[in-house]
Amino acid sequence: MRALLASVYAPPAASQPWRLEELLPGADIRYYSFARRALADGLRLSRAGKVLLPGFLCRDVLSSLSAVGAEAAFYPVDSRLNPAAAPEAWPKADAVLAVDYFGFPQDLTPFKAYCARTGAVLIEDAAHALFSRDASGALLGSRGDLGLFSLRKTLPLPNGAALAVTKAGWAVPPQGPFGAWGGVRRARKTSSRALARRLGSQRTYQGLSFLRDLRRLKTGSRLPGPDAESERVLPKPERPCRALASALTAADPQAEAQRRRALYAFLSARLHHAGAEPIFDALPLGVVPYGLPYRAEGKTALKVEALLKGLGLESLTWPDLPSAIMESAPSFYKDVRIVHFLW
Repeated sequence: MRALLASVYAPPAASQPWRLEELLPGADIRYYSFARRALADGLRLSRAGKVLLPGFLCRDVLSSLSAVGAEAAFYPVDSRLNPAAAPEAWPKADAVLAVDYFGFPQDLTPFKAYCARTGAVLIEDAAHALFSRDASGALLGSRGDLGLFSLRKTLPLPNGAALAVTKAGWAVPPQGPFGAWGGVRRARKTSSRALARRLGSQRTYQGLSFLRDLRRLKTGSRLPGPDAESERVLPKPERPCRALASALTAADPQAEAQRRRALYAFLSARLHHAGAEPIFDALPLGVVPYGLPYRAEGKTALKVEALLKGLGLESLTWPDLPSAIMESAPSFYKDVRIVHFLW
């Protein structure tokens, strides 16, 4: 079992250089440090004063709206992370965000119907979905007027994101300058990923678990707590790191897709046997999963965490919901856990 896990966690060797522009030949691409900064520029470009977002979303996305003075409205999603209401019932907005959760394609049919009726700009959030495609073969992030990519969530980078503009006739902002590595904390995060490839997931997990236990002794929690400021302030640094270009050319999309799909199959069978409920019933052809999302409660949750710990892995809750959603959110917004696949 350990040998199999090591093989699917092994970093793939690049077979040939690639660029995001090659995956999206009809789009204008601009690179950023974070997808939130990319979204802010996209909102400026589309002149959106009101943006419709899913209630099931990380609160820090709201910082993009705050940066441009846009108002947020929300539509509900169901337990399978699809819209829970017909688009006719959604609030009117200038732009609507469709999220490809965990690398799985969101059905854009209701979103396109909404945009056709209201004239709203369609923004596809593919932050979790680098390299993923839908059933027709379309790359996720290319199916709306704007596409968002968080490259750092797939590639071992301290920061890195991209905005893909597919709508014709828009005056796309020029590419901004690239900056330094990305800060000490993010360099440490990237270093831990490199250690995982050198030492193995088990030893790296033990080290990170020890550090998180120290944080719990100091703060009462193994993980950083919710940060309300993240809804209002864009993250730093402003410039994408210089390592972005080399990371893009070093990655092999096909090999990375195979690795992630193999890891998903390896873990999903074991988590299902332990009683966990997967968010998605199957892994469609073309999907490159960001991680393995699931739900588990009580003793089942403890059993699943023990299983993951034995493999040198752990799961984390996702997302940190917006403050406007938290109190009224249904329970299935709050019980999703994910095993990350970057390592």
